[in-house]
Amino acid sequence: MTFATLYVLHEPQLSVQDGSQGGRRVPRATAEGFRIDLDLDHARREGERVREMLRALRRRHDLSRFEYTRIVRIVPGGDTFSHPMLTLGNRFAVDEDTLLSTYLHEQMHWYLWHLGTPERDPVAPFFDELVRRYPEAPTELPDGARNYEATYLHLVVNWLEVAATAEFIGRHRAVAVAEVQRTYRWIYRTVLRDWDLLQELYERHGLVPIRSAQDLLAENAKPAKRGLNGARRRTGAAERQPAPPRSRRRPQARGGRSAG
Repeated sequence: MTFATLYVLHEPQLSVQDGSQGGRRVPRATAEGFRIDLDLDHARREGERVREMLRALRRRHDLSRFEYTRIVRIVPGGDTFSHPMLTLGNRFAVDEDTLLSTYLHEQMHWYLWHLGTPERDPVAPFFDELVRRYPEAPTELPDGARNYEATYLHLVVNWLEVAATAEFIGRHRAVAVAEVQRTYRWIYRTVLRDWDLLQELYERHGLVPIRSAQDLLAENAKPAKRGLNGARRRTGAAERQPAPPRSRRRPQARGGRSAG
């Protein structure tokens, strides 16, 4: 076993004034040899396990269709979230189906990001419709998300997640994963119960059918190329102008799934 020593403590020899001994300095007891070691072996094994599981999924399935970002970071014991870099912890990687749904969940956040523009939030046009349909939606974990906007946003993201997951492992298994999630519980129940109604809404606003990463990214690259010739170029997130409050949503960690 390899240990990375964080630090070693040697309690110093302290002295006190003891009046009964004529002011002679008497050393206190020490804790010689006390040390704290940092063992990263388990974290590394967990990180490697998640990495190999994701590699196996990518070999078995052509996930590239739904990979709107191709940079993935694995942080064992950490949060799972989509932005600014898709980051996977190990909490939602107990098996391949769960990891697949988690990975695609975070990719769906990126899908919505690429589907919009600096001037247009793709969810904003029907956000109020979701509120009217579900006025009593829980806005806290574990049934909702971490806040009001995140809850209604995840009525979209979670629907897209289940739809994308079903493309690879079938609807029965995709639904089975959604039904046992420990967070977003009301959101998943609502998505599965009102599947067709929500699909009609999302189709009407151009979110469904889910566009492939190849097509969407290629389309988004065209304005960027024209920008080189002086035309207006699509800007990245860091360059975007402040949006109206409703569309100023920050993609959050899955499920409070660590944070959101």
